[in-house]
Parts: sequence; structure tokens; C-alpha cells
Amino acid sequence: MKYGTKKEIHDKADSLQSLARIKYIKSLDDSDFKAGKFDNGKLTVNYRFLKPQTIEKNKKYPLVLVFHGSGAIGTNNTSQMGVLSKMWLLPENRKQYPVYVLSPQFPIRSSNYHLDKSRNVKVSKSNEHLDLVLKSIDSLVINENIDQDRIYVMGFSMGGATTSNAISKRPDLFAAAINVSGISQFDKMDELTKMPIWIVHGSLDTDNFPQSNFKFFDEMKHKGKVFLWEYKDKYHNNILSAELVDEIPKWLLKQYQ
Repeated sequence: MKYGTKKEIHDKADSLQSLARIKYIKSLDDSDFKAGKFDNGKLTVNYRFLKPQTIEKNKKYPLVLVFHGSGAIGTNNTSQMGVLSKMWLLPENRKQYPVYVLSPQFPIRSSNYHLDKSRNVKVSKSNEHLDLVLKSIDSLVINENIDQDRIYVMGFSMGGATTSNAISKRPDLFAAAINVSGISQFDKMDELTKMPIWIVHGSLDTDNFPQSNFKFFDEMKHKGKVFLWEYKDKYHNNILSAELVDEIPKWLLKQYQ
């Protein structure tokens, strides 16, 4: 995965094995993700929190922050538990990648889009619910054995946009980011030149048209640490293949601040 490069992937149909693996991930029991709530007296955001199976007292572990898409907006504290959260429950991942995983559920949209007329693409902007989550992570770091140099963020769809918003708000906090089928934020790019950013988008996506992420990549590819996987035959809701899910931890957990 070389920074500044675009990889074009042609896969008109996922294999039966890939589809079965995604189905299996979705079926995993998520009871190891314990329920909690961030509350600042004005706003509340529910979350689920996974800890490594074994925690050594004097050892620090990475934290992965996972943002959900708009279909999971609510307060039931379950709908946000999609593939990008549950993938960390795979037995091989629990063993090979001992991490904390934080999966908040936003009660309203965590990111909204508007047209940037100068770029002719949609751009994203977050709200105070994201601010609450990011501030609460500072407390988590104090109270848990979290490695401050290995805090990662990723998300799908609206969660991909919120990922872009999060690194724009707190570039100091994150070691790397993965934006899957989101809408990018452009106004803090000069602060993101040292952050590894992986963008994934389907060319046929008509929910979040890919031009926003493609434009972000084009503007950052010569000055930042960004690379793009463009799935030429994928739409919006079929972007999360087993192959992609298997690659995510391999790349993500190699990144340090």
C-alpha cells in the first residue's frame, strides 16, 4: 500500500466464500461489547466498548474507534454493531490483534453534507455529538490501558464522513484513519499531511457519490500519506467484502503516531 497511489479493483461479484464470511461476522455474538453512555449534561451518546481478552497491567493496547452509517442512527445501542465493529470479534482477530474497540451510536446524524461550489463536490461537517465522543476518548485513555500512539478511527458511509470529520477536528489524537464510502472534509487538509489515510469507495456508489473522496485523494496525494482503493464494480452497500475486512487490521495496526 503505497501512499499517493490509487488501486483499481475489479470484482463484479463477491465469491460465495466471501459472502459467507461477511454473513458470519454479522452473526457474531456482540455481548463482549459492554454498553455505556457518554453524557456531558447537555448531550448523551450511547456506546459499546470491547476490551482485549487479556490485559497485562503494564502493557498498553490500541484503540479502534468505529463510526456507523445513517441506518444505525438511534438510541437502542445495538444497531451500530455492524461489520466494522464485529470484525474485531473474530476469534483470530481477538487472538492476533488485542485491541480496545469503541462503537458509539449517534442519536442524530453525526455528519451532514453540503455542496462545495469551488470543488463541485459534496463536503461533510460534523456536530457537537462528535465533539462529545472525542472529548470522552481523552477520559478513556486515562482510565484504560490504551496506547495513545495507536488510536485509530474508521467508518462506513456517514461513518466514513464522520471519520474525516474526526481527524479534521483532532489530528493530534489519531494514528491512522480509514474512510469507507464517506464524504470528505476539506478545510483542515494541511493538518493531515502526516496522517496515514486509507480511502475505500465503489465507483458505482449512488448513495454517497465517490467524487468527494476522489477529490480529497487528488488534493492530498502529493502532500499527504493517503491512498485510495477504488472498487470499479461495487455500489454502496456491498463495499465491505471479506477481503477488505481481512486487510484492515493488517494495515491499521502497523500505524503509529
